[in-house]
Amino acid sequence: MAEETNGSGGGGGFGWFILGGLIGLVAGAYIASGPGRGQVDNLRNKTIELSGSEPVQKAREAAQKARQMVTDPDHPVGKAIQDGVAAAKRKREELEAAAARKLQPINGEEAK
Repeated sequence: MAEETNGSGGGGGFGWFILGGLIGLVAGAYIASGPGRGQVDNLRNKTIELSGSEPVQKAREAAQKARQMVTDPDHPVGKAIQDGVAAAKRKREELEAAAARKLQPINGEEAK
């Protein structure tokens, strides 16, 4: 025979859902304050330790040298950048002028 269900068993799934949520909340709080906190502290200490290392210092020096080359108008790289910017400005002005000419009305009519 088929099992009969009474009206009292319908809400049991929701109770298990709430219980699972509470267990997850407790586990998350434990991980965040327990072993996870130690890993974050270790990572922070390692980052501070490595920031003073030789490769990092060399990278900072190279970045500073690159900044100087780019901003110095007498350096070939800086001059090339300035020439490129000037060429881009000229081309933009040409394109804007051409667009303005196309948008001007022709013999009282708008361009198609």
